[in-house]
Amino acid sequence: MEKNDGIRISGGQVSAGAMAAGKHAKAMNISAVSTASLADARAEMAHLLDLLRAEPEPPGQAVQLAELADHELGKEEPDKGSVLRLLELIASGAKSIASIGGAVTAVQQAVGAIL
Repeated sequence: MEKNDGIRISGGQVSAGAMAAGKHAKAMNISAVSTASLADARAEMAHLLDLLRAEPEPPGQAVQLAELADHELGKEEPDKGSVLRLLELIASGAKSIASIGGAVTAVQQAVGAIL
């Protein structure tokens, strides 16, 4: 058997925030919510809510879903995955309204910058 001081990966997929291998290797994954990014996400979410509420007939449960996403973003440490899933549901129901689709994309991008 040959010596392996690294990492071998075959036949699969690995997703890691930090990974180290070899002699004296160290890996550290520090994740913190950026205040600026979170503020941006909250501002974009407020804009999306305004657009949805201004629609005479908002699609499906879009307003309620957006309110849930807004509530999650209001937390000290929001769950990025939850917010993104809610935004996907809003986007799927609002495909025919370009302004809402654009606003959803803006929130998704801002949320994506959080973690």
